[in-house]
Amino acid sequence: MSRLIEAKRWSELKERVVKLHPLDLATLLSELSSDERKRIVKLAPHETVENLLPELPTDLLIEVILAFPSRKSAQLLSELPSDEMTDVLKDLTPEIRKNVFRHFSKKDSDEARDLLKYPSDTAGGLMTTEVPILEETMTVKEALAFLREKAKEFETIYYIYLGKKDKKLSGVVSLRDIVLAPPKARLIDLGKPEVISLNPQMDQEEVARLIARHDFFALPVVDENGILLGMVTVDDVVDVIMDEAAEDITRIGGTQPLKESYLFSSPLALVKSRVVWLFLLFGAATISSSIIRSFEDVLTSIVALAFFIPLIIDTGGNTGSQSATLIIRSMATGEVKHAHLYKIMWRELFVGTILGLLVASVGFILALFINVPFIVSVTVAITIIAVVIVANIIGATLPLIIKKIGWDPAIVSAPLLTTIVDALGLFIYFTVAKMLL
Repeated sequence: MSRLIEAKRWSELKERVVKLHPLDLATLLSELSSDERKRIVKLAPHETVENLLPELPTDLLIEVILAFPSRKSAQLLSELPSDEMTDVLKDLTPEIRKNVFRHFSKKDSDEARDLLKYPSDTAGGLMTTEVPILEETMTVKEALAFLREKAKEFETIYYIYLGKKDKKLSGVVSLRDIVLAPPKARLIDLGKPEVISLNPQMDQEEVARLIARHDFFALPVVDENGILLGMVTVDDVVDVIMDEAAEDITRIGGTQPLKESYLFSSPLALVKSRVVWLFLLFGAATISSSIIRSFEDVLTSIVALAFFIPLIIDTGGNTGSQSATLIIRSMATGEVKHAHLYKIMWRELFVGTILGLLVASVGFILALFINVPFIVSVTVAITIIAVVIVANIIGATLPLIIKKIGWDPAIVSAPLLTTIVDALGLFIYFTVAKMLL
């Protein structure tokens, strides 16, 4: 593609772009420069760009939308599902958003303003308003006629919601049940009145858990009066899960989540996402240095103790990271809550003791093998048992405590946890050495 652009072979380039599947075209655009992307999307027919937009990540989607004049940008945005349109609008500057709104129809403008009221990480921020809701008194024949005419306006028609003229939700029926029912059957007789619904202010993680737990393709969003506002579909939930996982992984790795994807983030943004954590961890690491200095007399008298410092701190850090990762994952799935704190403490005490004994036996044999004094081998073994138990309990309980405070448990990152456990491990090691030696 780059060669065709450089050679200005526009007709051949257009022909290739039209033939590409939207997903393949999106992948190709991500590998090109910004100028090349703009050149291609401006060259592509409207239908090609329209099919391309849903396949693009948000940062690329915004770039493509802004490649066009405000009128064309507004037209492309109005053709997106309402939830995706709102996500793009939220990321635009107020001035650009204002220009886009000037070219919206009243319907699109009102819809966008309503959705912009909700934070992006709530059910209201995720929902689409293109929802099929039919009067419960309709017959199957009438419903099918309506769906044939209007189906393209909805994001999905697998679930048909039932209500009265005021859009108050009264039931739900699947498209399968409608297709299989007699033409004269009424929807109210086919539908299920017990509908699991979402509050527009519900957090996106809870929304994802609900849809995953019940294996639904979508869930309706209703206000306090039971009026249907929209629905959250499973594809939105998949995006939430991926975003939350990416956020947790970056925090567990000891960095702040990036606002844009890695390749679209400037070097300065990458530095900002990492430098704060590096300073915090650097400051915390000075505690370990202070502990070594305070036990300098012990270390000087028995130099062999220094051989095992890396082994002790690595064992503690790895153990703590393992237990923290398991607990954070269980918290994300809703399996583990703060109410399980004491149960987890006792459980990890038992697990830590077994792990500690197993690792300590290897450490004891290793110490004997390198021909250090027997009492040093005993010191190493006792320390490993204590450090593994302590690290196991801290790694498992700290995320729950952090969550209780109201912070993201993922901030109990591997580097932070390792730094804390390193300091405790050194203190335990030198305390045991001082007592025994």
